[in-house]
Amino acid sequence: MRTVIDVDKELIEAAQLKLGAATLTETVHAALQAVVDRDAERLSAIGAFEFWRTEGSPDLLDPETMKPAWRPQD
Repeated sequence: MRTVIDVDKELIEAAQLKLGAATLTETVHAALQAVVDRDAERLSAIGAFEFWRTEGSPDLLDPETMKPAWRPQD
């Protein structure tokens, strides 16, 4: 898809260096992919934590078991 947009030249150059991209198109594609990948990783990490918290370690949901963990430090 061809789209015309105004882009900050310094921002594109900085992104191009960070991403190791050779062209403007490659830079934009790599930046968009990085955002998509970052969101997928974040959702995956949240899902893993929720599984661990609820199914992987049910003691975390037991107030009596967790009571000592929340007591103030001396």
